[in-house]
Amino acid sequence: MLKAGLIGCGRIVEQGHVPAFEELAGRVQVVAVSDPVEARRNLIGDRLGVPAAARFADYHDMLKLDGLDFVDMALPHFLHEEAIVAAAKAGQNILTEKPLTTSMASANRIIDAVEKAGVKMCVIHNYRHGAAAAKAIELAKSGVIGQPFLIRYEYLGGSHYAGAAGYDPDWRTKSGRGGGGALIDNGYHYLYMAETLMGSPIVQAYGRVGTWVQHQDVEDIAAVLLAHANGGTTSLQSGWGVKGGGQAVGEVHGTLGSLRFVRGGNPLEIYINAEGQWKPVELENPNVNAFAGIFSRFFDAMETGGPMPVSVYEARHNLAIVMSGYASSKSGQAVNVSDVEFGGER
Repeated sequence: MLKAGLIGCGRIVEQGHVPAFEELAGRVQVVAVSDPVEARRNLIGDRLGVPAAARFADYHDMLKLDGLDFVDMALPHFLHEEAIVAAAKAGQNILTEKPLTTSMASANRIIDAVEKAGVKMCVIHNYRHGAAAAKAIELAKSGVIGQPFLIRYEYLGGSHYAGAAGYDPDWRTKSGRGGGGALIDNGYHYLYMAETLMGSPIVQAYGRVGTWVQHQDVEDIAAVLLAHANGGTTSLQSGWGVKGGGQAVGEVHGTLGSLRFVRGGNPLEIYINAEGQWKPVELENPNVNAFAGIFSRFFDAMETGGPMPVSVYEARHNLAIVMSGYASSKSGQAVNVSDVEFGGER
């Protein structure tokens, strides 16, 4: 059984990571937790049965433990580099929340540290493992809707995902902590989803971001038009400034048909041009835990020595798409993702 240590006991851990660990209890045991807020580490420690002596205020103390197979990190974005580098130097394998970090230079320093230490590392791209998303990926790859050429994601809400009380619930709204707003936080997930569904990498971004409603120093609205290597297009809108909430849109359009994600009722539908109607797609387990899905694949890789489900290089690429959107909004011009990903300081 794998032994894990948790770095960070915030809201995403409580609502996402802990249920995944509970579901996979036969494969993993959380033996230590760390968080500067005593109430948070005790809340998570109690739920996972972690002994009081293995609850740390400072994760550096936890990294000294023998017998950990990996550490699971869920920290504000600006703390990722420091914690990942410290874990790598301590010889600990790493599972970490997205994004990799908040700049390309920082991403390259992380990769250098991980490569030098020879540790394994996976970034949590959990959206691919939800029931509807996984089925949509399967159908898109099967060719049933032909070649995807247009993907639309529009998820406009009225606020950010608040963190746990006791630290800083609004850290996502501060540029020095989040590294950006709606695009790097919410929008991030739809970028790797778009590449997977399109079956082609994103190579160029044209973006517009702004702050219109919220009193914060990061964007509350982001609109990005993305070009894929195969000529396909993704349109993404993500926001925290639409108080009434926009209509949720998740669509994949191919040469032979379309897929769409639906909120409420059956979560995935398919349209085949030759049949001329939308039909619900049956999901084997519609309530599958997406975190448990990627955690399970990470555990498989740890046990077999296989490739990580999301490598540091894939995570750097996804971050480069985000940064290309920001750079485009600033310059008013389309930006090549490769120029951002490989043109920065190493």
